Amino acid sequence: MSASIIKEWHFWLVSIAAGAAMAFVYDLLRLFRRLVRHGRLWVDAEDLLFWAACFFASFTLLYYGNNGVIRFAAVFGADIGMLFYELTLGRIFVKYSALFINRLFAPIIGFIKKIVKKISLFARIRLTKLKNRLKIICKSILKKKEKDREGENANAEDVKSIKKERKKAKRQKKDARVSPRPK
Repeated sequence: MSASIIKEWHFWLVSIAAGAAMAFVYDLLRLFRRLVRHGRLWVDAEDLLFWAACFFASFTLLYYGNNGVIRFAAVFGADIGMLFYELTLGRIFVKYSALFINRLFAPIIGFIKKIVKKISLFARIRLTKLKNRLKIICKSILKKKEKDREGENANAEDVKSIKKERKKAKRQKKDARVSPRPK
């Protein structure tokens, strides 16, 4: 065979491998989605990044393998690679990988959840007790301040009345000294 035909076969095989690799990476992304649930926005962002990476990989493959010329053989090879992967390993990879990872990590995750639940329950009880103690302390402080204010008000009134009485007594003494003698 001539060197150019061998080169074309190599390019086609690399296209098939690239297609299988893209399908495998997408299955990894699907596996990640099964293990970590997230919203539609994140799924869309992941898909956008995946397809941008696939475009970059395809462009690189075409640039180096075929001088940037898009050929049906390259697209067909990538399609065959994706189909081959999907018919063989792709059918079982995500399903059994997720099952295996869940079974492997389920006891560990369950144990961690129990510990977190106990810690949160303990913290909640302690915080509730602390809150109740603080309420009691605050109420007693407020009552004490109210009593002090009432005492201050009473003391202030007592002081005012005592001063008035003293002034009155001083006036009476002064008036008694100054008062004229009875006739």
